[in-house]
Amino acid sequence: MSLLELLGTLVLLGSALFSLVTAARLVVLALRGRWDRSQRVARGLGIYFACYAAILVGVALVLPRRVFAPRERECFDDWCAAGVSAKPAAAADAPCAAEPGTRIWLATVEVSSDAKRIRQRAPDARALLEDRSGKEYAACGAPLGAHALADEIGPGESFAVVEPFVLPASAEPVGVVISHGAFPGILIVGADQSLLHWRTLLRIAVTGG
Repeated sequence: MSLLELLGTLVLLGSALFSLVTAARLVVLALRGRWDRSQRVARGLGIYFACYAAILVGVALVLPRRVFAPRERECFDDWCAAGVSAKPAAAADAPCAAEPGTRIWLATVEVSSDAKRIRQRAPDARALLEDRSGKEYAACGAPLGAHALADEIGPGESFAVVEPFVLPASAEPVGVVISHGAFPGILIVGADQSLLHWRTLLRIAVTGG
């Protein structure tokens, strides 16, 4: 996690606490019949939300996209992923059907854990394959082999995940994008998954294209 993302997380937590306290204050004012005061507090809260949204979007649009080299890891706390490789699938290995004008690619992602004691898993994690034009593709079928992105992983362990994707025959993949669930990342200022920000690209080594 970058320093900016850490600061953004702290700001989000502070904002959530501020919102809860302000909401409780609004309830108390309403119960006491102090409508003018409650309206001013509500307007202030609305202005705060608008300013936060403007900062969130503004930072997301200004920050450059992060691009990692093959096997360079992107970490979400102690859970990490790295793009490894992609290759066209042989007919016998294809787990999903390719329509005319398309081709199936098998992309490998390495999952690892920096945790010291606990076992963990990322139930919301999924990989999207991105081509040279920037278009993203969801997996067309279940992962090949013994592991999936959401599998449990122990301290210091790692495993490879191979997922199939259907791309147009003219397209060539350049990397994978890891989604780790929408919340709370979409609301964190400076986070890779914040609203309107380009998510980190994990480049892959392409073979047989």
